[in-house]
Amino acid sequence: MKKQSLRTQLLWSHLALVGLMAVLMLGAVFNFFRLGRSIDRILKDNYKSVVAAQNMKESLERQDSATTFFLAGQKEKARKQYDANWPIFQKALEIEANNVTERGEQQLSDDIAARYKSYRADIERLMSGKLAEKDARSFYFRVLEPQFVGLKTRAQDVLDLNQRAIERADERAKTEARRASLIGLILTAGALALAVAFAHRAINSALTPLLALSQGAEEIGAGHLNRRIELHRSDEIGTLAQSFNMMAEKLREARKLEQQRLHRAQKMSDAALESLYDPVIVTDATGSVVHLNRAAQTVFGSAERASGLPIAQVVNEPRIALAVERAAREEQISAQEDDFVSLQVDGTERAYRLRATPMRDDDGAKLGAALVLEDVTHLRELDRLKTEFIGVASHELRTPVTSLSLSSQLLEEGVGGTLTPVQAEIVAAQREDLARLDLLMRDLLDITRLESGVTPPRFESVAPQELVEAAFNAVASQAQSNLVKLTTEIAEGLPNVRADRSQINRVLVNLLNNAIRHTEAGGEVRILTSPGLSLVLRGDELSATGEANNSMDTAAPRSPLLDKEGTGAVSGAVAFTITDTGSGIPAENLPHIFERFVQVPDATRGGAGLGLSIAQTIIKAHDSEITVESELGKGSTFSFGLPVAK
Repeated sequence: MKKQSLRTQLLWSHLALVGLMAVLMLGAVFNFFRLGRSIDRILKDNYKSVVAAQNMKESLERQDSATTFFLAGQKEKARKQYDANWPIFQKALEIEANNVTERGEQQLSDDIAARYKSYRADIERLMSGKLAEKDARSFYFRVLEPQFVGLKTRAQDVLDLNQRAIERADERAKTEARRASLIGLILTAGALALAVAFAHRAINSALTPLLALSQGAEEIGAGHLNRRIELHRSDEIGTLAQSFNMMAEKLREARKLEQQRLHRAQKMSDAALESLYDPVIVTDATGSVVHLNRAAQTVFGSAERASGLPIAQVVNEPRIALAVERAAREEQISAQEDDFVSLQVDGTERAYRLRATPMRDDDGAKLGAALVLEDVTHLRELDRLKTEFIGVASHELRTPVTSLSLSSQLLEEGVGGTLTPVQAEIVAAQREDLARLDLLMRDLLDITRLESGVTPPRFESVAPQELVEAAFNAVASQAQSNLVKLTTEIAEGLPNVRADRSQINRVLVNLLNNAIRHTEAGGEVRILTSPGLSLVLRGDELSATGEANNSMDTAAPRSPLLDKEGTGAVSGAVAFTITDTGSGIPAENLPHIFERFVQVPDATRGGAGLGLSIAQTIIKAHDSEITVESELGKGSTFSFGLPVAK
């Protein structure tokens, strides 16, 4: 016999449940109709008689009230009230006569009709006015009042008879309702038991194989691709089990191919790393060495010895370990302009640029870092030759430029004869160009000497107030001629700083000249000094007093002049700040203003674009760095710090 499909099994189970629900609903509807018929019976048989008896009583009371009004002399009101109420009584009596349902009710109805006929005739006699006032009162108490009481009593008897009938019918209805509720509970319990039985059978028949299928699928999902789901069924579950087995087979084949591809990719990746000219070091998330390529092994030793060791023990260069740690912690490429190290390779000193890159998987989890040491020895040599060439050229050009400047000055003074206005204009233009050329050569010569270390800073203990006052006096006349307000704000009790007086003066004068030149008339330029520092100082080897310190904070690299929280508010430094209310610097130009020959577009031309580069070079030689903040149209702020002198 062919086994039914899962769809057919579920269909029959649901049909059985639907049948049980239909039986329960039919039983409920049947009981509902039975109760409805009982209520209809009460309304049809007794309720009309109760209402009619109540109306008769009320009508009788109003008719009796009309007779009392008549006796009181209000004859018109008595007649009006009587004429309005006797038809009501007559109609209620007619309803009662046509709705006799209880034993003895017909005799009561007939007696009421006979009594009311006599009662009405006597009321008409009273209201006809034929009786004298004294006789009328006697007639009311002797004839009408006893008739009124008798009629009212008979109407109450009809009311009581039908109310008792309603109570009996209500009890019967309650009994039927209780019986119907009991039957409904029995049917519901039976249907629930049958439903549980059908559900249990459906679960055992359909869902139990699904549990086995789910367990097999979980094992396949966990990587056990050799697992097979054994379900010998011809329905949809059996088909699904076969599909899972086919899927596992295809996954086994795909895994085999993927493993082959990964193996080839790993070999190609290793070959690519080994073929690189630059040394490459790969670490895990803890900073331990995982791989060294061939070029790195020539610098740091064999990969077998270095594998698993912390990078600080392998490279013996704190800045390399710091770059790897920074990349792993900050999860960004660690490479700056001055990230250079010098290493001995085969007895030769070579220069390398650091570039550390974090490595993460597809989910963003941290895997480690890759460090590339870019060999820039030849570039540094070219830079040295370029610097020497610029220095030599600038030095050699100074003599002819000086000679030309002297000659033009003599011509302008009339040594060779009086000049015509045109000749004087040409000579003045020559002198202006020669002065600009002389300034350019001096700047080039200065920057080459500063970068090559030929003119290192001559440090001394200098009061910050002296540096500010010297720079203020140097530019005061320029500020006055440009109608720019120049002010100073020097904090009290500042300690002396360790600085080259002439070089720092040059930096301050350069920054002030730029601020005055780019501030319109009526603007303001301020020089401020304050304890502590809110910007990053350079020189990871400096302590809080500016002395050499070769220790390295591997947990959190921070400027040594900053406080422990990194806020910069320390007593080991003095901050110098120049602010202006000038035109400001566009945001896209801010990263490049300290480069050589760079000038802000549409700004006032004041030189060759070497002033800020020279100033930055001088401040870097003082183990600090100039920072700038600017907003277009609102002004700029240049800041740097100097360490406190011993």
